[in-house]
Amino acid sequence: MNAIAALRESDPQIQSYALKHINSEVNETWSQASLLLSTIEQLYEEPAFPNRELAALVASKIYYHLAVYEDSLHFALGSGDLFDVSESSEYVCCIVGKCLDKYTKQRQLGETPDPKLEKMYNMVIESWTATKAVAQLKEVIGITLCSRRLDLLERALKATIDTEQRRALLKYCLDMANKHVYDREFRQNVLRLLVAQFQSEQHGSPDHINAMHCWILINEPPEVSKMIIGLLAKKEPEMDDLAYNIGFEVYGNCPPAFCKSIIDQLAESEVKELDSSKKITQILSGKVTSELHLHFLYSQNQADVNILTGMKKTIESRSSVLSNSLVIANSLMYCGTSVDVFLLENLDWLGRFTNWAKFTATASLGLIHRGHVKKSLDLLSPYLGSAAGPYEEGGALYALGLIHSPVCHDNAVTGEGPNGNQNDPAAPAGGVQGQQQIINYLTDAIRNAGQNEQILHGACLGLGLTAMTLADEVICNQLKDLLNMDSAVVGEAAALGIGMVMLGSANKEVCDELVQYGQETQHEKITRGIAMALSLIMYNREDEADTLIEVLCSHKDAIFRCGGVFVIGMAYAGTANSQAIERLMNMAVTDVSDEVRRYAIAFLGFLTFKKPKYCIDLVRLLSDSYNPHTRYGVAMAIGIACAGTNLKDAVEILERLSKDSVDYIRQIAFISLAMVLVNQGKENEKVEALRKTLDERVKDKHEELMTKFGCIVATGILDAGGRNVTIALHKNSHNLMKSIVGMVVFTQHWYWYSYLLLLSLTFQPVTDHCTSEEYKQPIHKWELKDTPVGTAGAEGDEDKEPEPPEPFEWP
Repeated sequence: MNAIAALRESDPQIQSYALKHINSEVNETWSQASLLLSTIEQLYEEPAFPNRELAALVASKIYYHLAVYEDSLHFALGSGDLFDVSESSEYVCCIVGKCLDKYTKQRQLGETPDPKLEKMYNMVIESWTATKAVAQLKEVIGITLCSRRLDLLERALKATIDTEQRRALLKYCLDMANKHVYDREFRQNVLRLLVAQFQSEQHGSPDHINAMHCWILINEPPEVSKMIIGLLAKKEPEMDDLAYNIGFEVYGNCPPAFCKSIIDQLAESEVKELDSSKKITQILSGKVTSELHLHFLYSQNQADVNILTGMKKTIESRSSVLSNSLVIANSLMYCGTSVDVFLLENLDWLGRFTNWAKFTATASLGLIHRGHVKKSLDLLSPYLGSAAGPYEEGGALYALGLIHSPVCHDNAVTGEGPNGNQNDPAAPAGGVQGQQQIINYLTDAIRNAGQNEQILHGACLGLGLTAMTLADEVICNQLKDLLNMDSAVVGEAAALGIGMVMLGSANKEVCDELVQYGQETQHEKITRGIAMALSLIMYNREDEADTLIEVLCSHKDAIFRCGGVFVIGMAYAGTANSQAIERLMNMAVTDVSDEVRRYAIAFLGFLTFKKPKYCIDLVRLLSDSYNPHTRYGVAMAIGIACAGTNLKDAVEILERLSKDSVDYIRQIAFISLAMVLVNQGKENEKVEALRKTLDERVKDKHEELMTKFGCIVATGILDAGGRNVTIALHKNSHNLMKSIVGMVVFTQHWYWYSYLLLLSLTFQPVTDHCTSEEYKQPIHKWELKDTPVGTAGAEGDEDKEPEPPEPFEWP
């Protein structure tokens, strides 16, 4: 008490003594000392007082005990070196936390922090870095990433000399940068820093694989090609093996344009004549992987054709909707297997299909033979040309795009026609149809189709799938000409084709033209196609798309506002960006259009597919909404974000929605359930229960048509790819571009059933591959959920077993 009273003295020495005494016992005497808090503050503010920093420290501690943390931090910053950041007391931990939070917030807002605040921040980071403890260094990595301090991040990454710990920290930093750094420019700077660390030879051999992942995220194909060329130039088996692995990773995680760029640079490099360079070109083109997957899916096919046969007997033959759904289910079930037993057994039934049902049935062949690029034109030849009707030919052109969708475009890997002519699109069996040949074939089909809407519709979709990401102006202009025909059927497909060709390009001129035309046309189908195209063009552009988002979301037309939702979902796909989520949630509860509300909720799934549990938390309460379109959006969002995860909470919500009173909600709930439970084995009780429920609903004569449609499609999804594929939108922290495109267009099946076939773009075989020691024959590795049963055809159908694909051989 005497020390506190001494503060009232005018002698600076007595006041200094009092402050020292109070500082040493402040935890016990803070309540009494707080009565003279104004006096202590005056001493700090007095320039002539010799112990101003001590007065600031005492004031800070008193404010801390009073729980006035902002003022406590203010005076702690004024205490200078007297504030020991290495102290482990509750007071220091609290003030350090407040300092880090305030500094980080100011940096994220682009403000310039106070020099005293920055000094304390630096002291804290340097203190933790100096410990060289892994736990502390991880804290530093997270804090410096949030506060965007690249210099301190680099010091933390270099702090440890242990090779294994250093690599673990680098991988941790890479993971954190992908998940929690929303500023695109800073994230790319972090990735460039990590590349330099991964490629450094200071602490052992370079980590080429993780360096490659960084270059992919930065979108720098020249750097990846430089890495591959460097490895091949060493002409060592181990380096060739590493280059092959990089090639498989690049093909599996990158868009076609990325792979094509590397192929083009390999063709001009000094290693172009090496066998290893030719092999890696085949790998990057996707031909190796697609053939491996084709053999795997054929040989390990476990789908049971009797399921489809039983459903066919149940549904009314006069119902074109259910017949259409059964054909779609068959194509999903046998996707990529080349097994068309069900179609061969029911040719008479298929012959009764008319109009667009015939279009979809023909297009479904593209799913069954997906990746069978060697014989694509041969397989579809009965449906191409003047002998076929317009619906069959249009469906066949669509199927052509679906078959070639797994393969990236390349000029170095082409096929030959019957006379060795590489430009002949009608290459024979045994010849390889190169992507450029197929693109030429489709563009010729467009020119020769005249005004035939069915052929043009299929050709536009096929061309978009085959030329995806090429940003080819000639193809784009050809599709624009079709858009200007102002035909609803052709215009929608042409707009979608433009979006696929210009995927991720953020081409402002094309976007402006599409927006302008969308405002002028009277066809809702064209406007909706343009809305989808704009979202595809802005894929993965993040804040670059904000201007377009503002224009679309404030538009008076509900379809354009839906376009704004689509652009948000595609531009920020997989980022879980808080501002994008907030905007969608706001539109989901405030927009006057049920369609906009439905898609605003559904597209939360695209933002959060890397954090599926977060998506469930966001939409859980909305599943009880009075608005059926809101509940529909919830089911779709969960299906998108939780596809292939078998999450218990997701299954519970969807099972509840599958009993909803509204038929179209039950439809999407069953489809989403199948997406969540895809590739789960018989040991999963939920899968068997779902199979039983789907069968019962299809047989129930009182069930609504919409629900039956969803149940039949769900059956196909549940057994997709012969029960050997899963649905994946990301892999190794990378977005799978084609999968995301397929899922986005799939959401439009509400308006056009043919879009259901594009769900196949999301299918990923549950197999991996490596190469033998001689690098001559790729070897499969797979994990099967059920016992292989071949083609699972009915008894006595052995003579109808399809011809297996040709054995794989390196070129």
